[in-house]
Amino acid sequence: MSGIAVSDTPGRGRARRGAGGGSWWAPARTGFAGLALLAAAVVPSASATTQPVPAPAAGTFAYVANGLAGSLSVVDTADNTVASTIDVGDDPNGVAVSPDGNRVFVANRLSDTVSLVLPAADAALSVPVGDNPVGVAVSPDGTRAYVTNTISNNMTVITADAIPPSVVATVHVGTRPQDVAIARGGTRAYVANLLDGTVAVVDTTDNTLLTAVPVGQLPQGVAASPDGTRVYVTNFGDGTLSVIDTANNTVLSTVPLGNGTSPADVAVSRDGSRAYVANFSSDNVSVIDTAANPPAVIATVPVGEEPLGVALTPDGSRAYVTSSMGNTVSVIDTATRTVTDTIGGFNIPLGVATATRGVAGTPTALTLTAEHTGHGNGHGHGRDASGVKGERGPTLKARLTGGGRPLAGRSVLFAGDSRVWCTGTTDSRGRAACTVRGKQDDDACYTAAFPGDSTHAPATATTCTERRIAANGKR
Repeated sequence: MSGIAVSDTPGRGRARRGAGGGSWWAPARTGFAGLALLAAAVVPSASATTQPVPAPAAGTFAYVANGLAGSLSVVDTADNTVASTIDVGDDPNGVAVSPDGNRVFVANRLSDTVSLVLPAADAALSVPVGDNPVGVAVSPDGTRAYVTNTISNNMTVITADAIPPSVVATVHVGTRPQDVAIARGGTRAYVANLLDGTVAVVDTTDNTLLTAVPVGQLPQGVAASPDGTRVYVTNFGDGTLSVIDTANNTVLSTVPLGNGTSPADVAVSRDGSRAYVANFSSDNVSVIDTAANPPAVIATVPVGEEPLGVALTPDGSRAYVTSSMGNTVSVIDTATRTVTDTIGGFNIPLGVATATRGVAGTPTALTLTAEHTGHGNGHGHGRDASGVKGERGPTLKARLTGGGRPLAGRSVLFAGDSRVWCTGTTDSRGRAACTVRGKQDDDACYTAAFPGDSTHAPATATTCTERRIAANGKR
């Protein structure tokens, strides 16, 4: 789901757009602060090896961007409770998840960044993109993320499988781009251009603009059918849904949703037979039979106030709909087309995405030590990782194993109580290290996290200083 920007004036839900900045080593807000909560699981010594922190259980989760709070809520769909809340950037909008469910990407409009969220570690890192990013999508193979920048009028392409991600291309797409969807087996990106009334088609093999397809007024939400043959576009300004044939990039049909609906977002079922449209102004969701000729609305489901985002669970049994002004998420049973649950406690919920996070692959384990050098309080002097002479904190050393064997060539992230220090790549013995820059408090905690990959499960380990443990009564 993209951020929904009908104007560039900050306001209610759809109008919240702006500018900002950010970088990897100064994460937006307090990224990784949640990792400090894992301190209770450590062996009580700042220089002793920690025990691994168990990875979260597998399951299906809904990820909800809280626009006002600058956070991402992780909802366990098994019981529809908020399992955790992770700080990201300012005014998070669009949300997308990697195919394996291990990485979540969040477009932070007011920070001009995209956060890479690692749910297994309750961790978030940010990478700068363009001006006012609002929409994000991940390629089917999980190697690329595509981010629309509504003020820059372009789309940033970043590596989705690397830590940290890097920008590989920037593509001009049109005026005030909103949502983006990937189709045709990952070879095409479709971007809704709000003020052009078009959908830009980008060839993702070489990141070039191919064409622009005229659609309705103020196009915003975009979703592709699972087989990639159709792209569905919500037209906020005229209450319609455009259906694009991706074979020739023409509009096959236009589905009327009703006057005063203001359709904001769209999701397509796994079999491609249904589309679900969140109607911002009429506080409901239109259910569309996409197999009909022409496609037609077959049901309307009332939800919360000013719905902006909609996402289906991977099995298609439920739809999660954000109510931007009700601060709730409605859960729709797609079989009965009724709301079966309403989840509260959000703060201007905007984008939403769902994914199943499994435990397939080899279990992994991390150990961590924090070795102090120098004299006095344990914090030495010397040169930091950039070669700058001055105060130096502890050296963090992690060891990653899978099935009891060292894992080489994997990225490990090192963090303190409120920031990311660096990333390291494990060597042939599964070891990676990071020297913390600057003098640190005597009661600090440090964390190492492996986000997991297609063959190995995620793992986290944390260690704290003696003073921190004593303060928490954990001696």
